[in-house]
Amino acid sequence: MAACNATIAAVADGSPSQEAIGQLSETMLQIQTGSDDAPAERVLKFSDAVYTDWERLADGSDDLIGLSTGLESLDLVTTGIRPSETWAIGGRTGEGKSTFVLQASAANCRRDVSVGYFSIEMSKEEILQRLWSHEGKIPFGYIRNPRHGSSDMRPQVRRAMATVGSWPLFVVVDGSLSIQKLLAKARLLIRQEKLGLLVVDYVQQISAVAPNERERITKISGQLRALAKDTGLPMLAVSQLNRPLQRNANERPNKFSLKESGSLENDSHTILLIYRPSDDFGRPTGDDEIIIAKQRHGLVSNEAVRFDSRMMTFFDRRTAIQHSERD
Repeated sequence: MAACNATIAAVADGSPSQEAIGQLSETMLQIQTGSDDAPAERVLKFSDAVYTDWERLADGSDDLIGLSTGLESLDLVTTGIRPSETWAIGGRTGEGKSTFVLQASAANCRRDVSVGYFSIEMSKEEILQRLWSHEGKIPFGYIRNPRHGSSDMRPQVRRAMATVGSWPLFVVVDGSLSIQKLLAKARLLIRQEKLGLLVVDYVQQISAVAPNERERITKISGQLRALAKDTGLPMLAVSQLNRPLQRNANERPNKFSLKESGSLENDSHTILLIYRPSDDFGRPTGDDEIIIAKQRHGLVSNEAVRFDSRMMTFFDRRTAIQHSERD
């Protein structure tokens, strides 16, 4: 009753309806969670269940324990994205943050894992076009402007469209997404579509009421982590990196490079940073890396990759060299 009355009062005072609804939804979830809270459990009570799950992993034939990142070298080092984990994917503007999480989404959809993709910046057309390019190995330039290419590639585009269309990929595109609205939509989608992975692209574009930017990101980061933990769902959260100083454009990022890094750094189980150095003329050198800047349950390392802007795809460096030799 108090929650409903507070919502009515907030709307009467002029609060935006979506914000009021989001706050009400959050309060209702807190009430529901509070009423269903179980008392503390003795470890003996859940030991068998934990061991059974561990034994299932030990006897499994698949090298990958969690969900795929879309890159074999990263999967080997991290063992994949585990349930309830939040991974921060950091990169500077134009370095391929969205490409990376789309590639991870594609890799898991091929394994019949349902993926919920929340896009605050890219349109649904751009998401599909990038996926067609990646899946069909079709130059993205042709997808963007089919008048500048061979019409012989049209069947290739149709095949890619059919393949991507069969994936269990659910896209939410909203340029004014608030954290309350995201949580409400995500919980509904998780319940309706039995999602296996949630992707948020990207954190700094989500709106939230807070006195300053740092507090805003702290609130968003904490609630995303709580969502992953409460639902048991792994999450990829894309984050912008601070710009390097002009005199050192090739400065290697670290976990403190995450914009308003404090909360994101603490809340993430794993932090992956995209590093794409350029030469004196601003051209990519090809010596790209995915930096594992934090791994709560493993080692940090630098994985050699190469970003192919033509196909909107990251390759392991060795695979990329073989790929270029075939071309």
